[in-house]
Amino acid sequence: MRASLFLLLPTTLFTLTTSLAIEKRQNHAWPKSIRSFYTAVSNRLSDIPPDTLSSLTSATCNIGNPSMPTIPDLPPVTQGLTLYHVAIGRGTQNYTCDPKDPNSIPVAAGASATLYNTTCMSSLAPLAMAQLTGAALSMPTPKGNERLFPAQALVSGQHYFTGPAPTFNLHTNSHNYGIQFAGLLNKVPVPEQMIQPGQNVGKDGSKPVPWLKLSSSNALSDTAPGVAQQALSSDGSPVEEIYRVNTAGGSPPKTCDGMKKDFEVEYAAEYWFWGR
Repeated sequence: MRASLFLLLPTTLFTLTTSLAIEKRQNHAWPKSIRSFYTAVSNRLSDIPPDTLSSLTSATCNIGNPSMPTIPDLPPVTQGLTLYHVAIGRGTQNYTCDPKDPNSIPVAAGASATLYNTTCMSSLAPLAMAQLTGAALSMPTPKGNERLFPAQALVSGQHYFTGPAPTFNLHTNSHNYGIQFAGLLNKVPVPEQMIQPGQNVGKDGSKPVPWLKLSSSNALSDTAPGVAQQALSSDGSPVEEIYRVNTAGGSPPKTCDGMKKDFEVEYAAEYWFWGR
């Protein structure tokens, strides 16, 4: 399968000019996750043969068979499905509280995020990809079509909720990857040993939200009747499963004490889309 080279090339070019700047600045001038991200990219580039680097100027890349991150108890991708798209989501997890009961537990009320195409990067620079959610969380939440990184290329689309159904709208003015309405299949908390301040913990102390396996094949039969159950991807193959992995931030406080009735917690995550 081939996908447009939206992110790797501009990130490559930016990294070549940025790595020296990072060395010249004091350590506190760059967040640890940002330094780690560009260091990982630079290290990955040093292992790429010159002929491969020259091929990055082409319009497409062969994504091959990238390995999606996983944790114990998260079910694998259903046999027969192939990778369709990978995106970094940067936005907020939304919650509500009972203002009359400060000891009550915050209730999830959806999410809102901009999705950035990292499909090629997931295959060609997996080590750098692993640093990306932490780096994204260190930056201000993008508004509209604002750029996430200085060399960020095209936006994949938007993530939001249609009623209770997670929605991934990958249709923009420049492309149409479909609109996916998802339903929850599995939810796995991030193991404590994987929670690392400065990497996947927010500035507010919020821990990473759970990793998820979602299904887009039966999501709307009960939750949002009357809406198209799933949109076909541009090559005619429906996306059947969506994973949220490598999460950073987004978890609410343990109680509603001191919280507003409606509040947001910033987060970032990788989203992997699989189809036939």
